[in-house]
Amino acid sequence: MSRTVIFWAAGANAKKFAGCLKENVKISAFVDNDALRWGELFCGALIVSAQDISKYQYDYIVITTPDYEDILNQLIGIKVDHNKIITPFAPDRCERKGWRDIFHMGELMYYVLEQRTVAMARILENIPYEISAGIEKGHIRRPIVRSIDETLEKLKEGYSMSRYGDGELNMILNRNFSTFQISDETLIMRLRQILKSNLPRHMVCIPDIYGDFFNKNEEHKNWFRRHLADGGREHDYSIFDMDKEYYNAFITRPYKDYINKYGVRERFLSLRSVWNNKDITIIEGEKTRFGVGNDLIDNAKSCERILGPAVNSFDKYNELLEQAKKIDKNRIILIALGHTATVMAYDLVTEGFQALDIGHLDIEYEWFLRKTDKKIPIEGKYVNEAPLGRIVSEHITDEKYNREIIKVIV
Repeated sequence: MSRTVIFWAAGANAKKFAGCLKENVKISAFVDNDALRWGELFCGALIVSAQDISKYQYDYIVITTPDYEDILNQLIGIKVDHNKIITPFAPDRCERKGWRDIFHMGELMYYVLEQRTVAMARILENIPYEISAGIEKGHIRRPIVRSIDETLEKLKEGYSMSRYGDGELNMILNRNFSTFQISDETLIMRLRQILKSNLPRHMVCIPDIYGDFFNKNEEHKNWFRRHLADGGREHDYSIFDMDKEYYNAFITRPYKDYINKYGVRERFLSLRSVWNNKDITIIEGEKTRFGVGNDLIDNAKSCERILGPAVNSFDKYNELLEQAKKIDKNRIILIALGHTATVMAYDLVTEGFQALDIGHLDIEYEWFLRKTDKKIPIEGKYVNEAPLGRIVSEHITDEKYNREIIKVIV
């Protein structure tokens, strides 16, 4: 069955597209907004104005230019059926059936891909200059995130910290994918508040993902590129104080995500020095078991534990906080309770404690000891990020660990 088409825009792309048409397809006219070209013969057909479309027979109108949005609006304005419009440079904006009716698809897609590659090459060629000018003029900004070593020095000086990972940021922005903490309006409100807070001797830590990914592996880069894509960067920036000095949330992830792991052992030793010969209290999920089975906290003077729920710990927040307030203020508090730890560390600072949202540090240390680059389950410990890592025995026979438990709130 023969078909007729109108091409919109009489240029080099139109010539190429004409060569991709099936043998039974005829071009009845070319439409162009350049009035000086109206009446000109192009590829065997007349160039006409948009108002002349109704004078010509057509099954489809093909927009042959990548700048298709204004043309689409024009076509809609003159009441052209949207199902008859084909946009080769925007395949998601038109019916695929129409393509197959009139084009040899292999030839067409090869040309479209070639044009996109050329356009991308032009962008990449100029992008270093656009970026440098944008930074110089202040059009391109990044959050201020101090290094892991600077964050570590603050911990040694007795600072507390609340940490934000992609989980906390996603929850604030209603993009919550967490399996261990359901969204909660109060929790979201508190996370927003703390993110812009400025308490003395308290660090707010965010992930250092807004510049380059130097020395990070592909898994790390791909994970956070997905987080930043589709407006993610703009969403994050909207909840930050872009003039605030943030510290580095990756302080508790010093091992797995790095390509060159030189100095990792020394970083773990430096973290251990924060509680060296100090009394510590660990507030953790009931299956976290921070430091059990390794020497991460063996240098502490003493250790006691308060256990909360393994998942959705914010449901018990008030009870956990009241219990925490009873702790001797000379003790360092380490908190491993996911999103809840971010808020609790802040609230305990206001009560005069040094409190550290310590996150995944223990699991990172376990992976380091095993020399693995994969997120693997650790026997006897809850590992949310690892396959089968959430299947953990209810009880543990470690007598020292059991003696350290002073309260269970689940």
